[in-house]
Amino acid sequence: MFEYVQEREVSKRVKSRTLVYVITIGESEGFNSQALTDRGENQLIEMARSRVATGVRVLYSATDKIALKSSNILEREFESKIQKVDCLNLVKFGTSMDDLNSLGIRLRQMWKDEEFVPDNGESFIEARERFSSCMGSLVSKHKDDVVAVVVDPLMAILFHSHIVAAPLDISEWHSMGYAACASYEYSRGWSLVMPPDNSYLSDPTTVGETLQNELL
Repeated sequence: MFEYVQEREVSKRVKSRTLVYVITIGESEGFNSQALTDRGENQLIEMARSRVATGVRVLYSATDKIALKSSNILEREFESKIQKVDCLNLVKFGTSMDDLNSLGIRLRQMWKDEEFVPDNGESFIEARERFSSCMGSLVSKHKDDVVAVVVDPLMAILFHSHIVAAPLDISEWHSMGYAACASYEYSRGWSLVMPPDNSYLSDPTTVGETLQNELL
């Protein structure tokens, strides 16, 4: 006699998955700086060579100078192509990044209230929604692929809080590392693979170590 073996339903296809690395810029000379320190450049090189992020085919970068400088370093190390994307840019504070006193006042207001919208700017909630929507658009172009985005540490914190459904905490921003890497998987929704980390660097630094007094 022949044993009847039920076949799997062919209609149930394997879900496509996309792996996304969120990489923060290398150490800068300050929150409003567009220059990487020598240590920041070395951090990015070391991060890429650590193999914590592998198989990256496309690098998406915020459009500010320091993100692009960081991306250029990673482009050489990953042998990937860079694509600039406006929606990955830093929060719009509505004030000059050179006016540290005004910027500090707005930042403190925004950390106290995620929904606070500064004049001519956007709230943390709005920036997080913008970034999350941007990430959804990017992964839709890369099913079953591996990509990376290069952004400011603050944007990395906003996106991470969205994924893990956690309230924003200024201490998380201060402790966020430069040249840190987090990984997330998208398959009909986001899931965390690895939280932001730069402890694998020989000389890791954090945002809090480089913030000017006016912004603390």
